[in-house]
Parts: sequence; C-alpha cells; structure tokens
Amino acid sequence: MQPYSLIWTSPVGLDINTMPSFSKICCLSRIRKIILVEAAFLLPFAWLLVRAVPFRWWSRWLGTSTSGEVDPDVVTVDERSQDIAWAVLAINRHVGERFTCLMLAMAAQWMFSRRRISSSLVLGTLTERGEDKRMVMKAHAWLRVGARVVVGQHGGRYIPISSFVRTYHYPEDY
Repeated sequence: MQPYSLIWTSPVGLDINTMPSFSKICCLSRIRKIILVEAAFLLPFAWLLVRAVPFRWWSRWLGTSTSGEVDPDVVTVDERSQDIAWAVLAINRHVGERFTCLMLAMAAQWMFSRRRISSSLVLGTLTERGEDKRMVMKAHAWLRVGARVVVGQHGGRYIPISSFVRTYHYPEDY
C-alpha cells in the first residue's frame, strides 16, 4: 500500500501547495482582497482573448492607439496603481507564471480603467542575436502610469512600437 502524500497536484497542473495560504489572505486588507479577486477573474479573461480571439477584434478595448511610447496626462501617480500591480503579479506567481506580459498588462489596465486611473499599455520589440548567431526578435508589453512602469519592467531594452492610452480627466473639485 502506498503512503499518502502531503503534496497534492490538481488535474489542471496547479500545485495547491504553492497557492497563498488562507491565513495570509485573511491578513490582507479588505481593499487588497477585492483587488486580488478582481485580478483572479480578469487574468483568465485576458488569457482567453489573447489565445482565442484575433488581436484586431479586441485591441480597441485597450485604449486609443498611437505609435511609439506616449505618456498619459498624469501629474501624480495614484497609490492604488501599486496595489493593482501587486495583485496581478501575485496571481500570476501563484499559478506558475502562466500569463504573458501582455495578459498581465491588459488585466492591470482594465483594473486601472475601473478606477479611472490614466495609463498607457505599450508594445515593444527587441532584436538580438540568438545562440545560433541568427537574429531573434522578441516582443514585450508593459503598462505605464505617468512616467513609471508598473507592470512589465524591462530596463529600457525594448523599443516601443505602439501605445494604447486611456486618459481620465477629473473635475477641479473632485
């Protein structure tokens, strides 16, 4: 007879032992719990769009398309942007980093939009020599709030090709 293992793996490949413990989730603030749940719902939706639907059909949901990298009109960075970035990256980490940079940026941008936080989703490329001395092109997506990259940090290595900008303007007394 085989002894029971304390490590259980689900049929879809998610290891329950890497999921955040219930005690850690209970210690989070109410706002962080809500943001974490929202990220857990939006990331699979972004995954489905990227994997199953042509880009031209859903790219308009990302914002106004412009060439190159454009700063959204933001004077100060909203502190909620860090919580949203944390939630999106935490969910990705706990499912074995199955989401791409584009999926992470899309989900975070949708969360910013719900809170009327201006942002810019940037698509860029990098060309470098591979191990076989052939030129290899890599693509990357990152999300900016003002001048700060909040999701998809890349150290400036990628050249921006296009941006999808969402800008929100507040009344003076807001």
